[in-house]
Amino acid sequence: MIRIPGLIFLALLVLALPVAAQQVGAGDGEPEEYEEEEFPPFLRNLRRAEIVMFGSFPITLFLTLEVFDISRYIDHYGDSDLYRYTPWPIRSSDPVPYERREIAGILVTAVSASMLIAVADYIIGKAKEKRPER
Repeated sequence: MIRIPGLIFLALLVLALPVAAQQVGAGDGEPEEYEEEEFPPFLRNLRRAEIVMFGSFPITLFLTLEVFDISRYIDHYGDSDLYRYTPWPIRSSDPVPYERREIAGILVTAVSASMLIAVADYIIGKAKEKRPER
């Protein structure tokens, strides 16, 4: 019963897309450049921090996983199933799965490290602004 109105909606949406695309592209096609003072400095700094934070997240997540795996391997050194705790390059085919609290700790650590990188970038940028030109 719900499928028929949904299918009708999707059909109308697909039929309306070419018309909407023609109307959007009706201008000169060239986007307008932002003015220097169009956005306040706070928003530009916030946007830069967001870009740095999300850009550094994959690296911090990888490094956090590696450090966690190595520390977990060291903690279980001497166990009979030590091969299941080996870190990434030599990980076994049947590794011990992470617990929920471990996953949460890894993610919190990676996000925190990314935030610290963004804050360090902001501080370095402010220091460069204050430094006199040579």
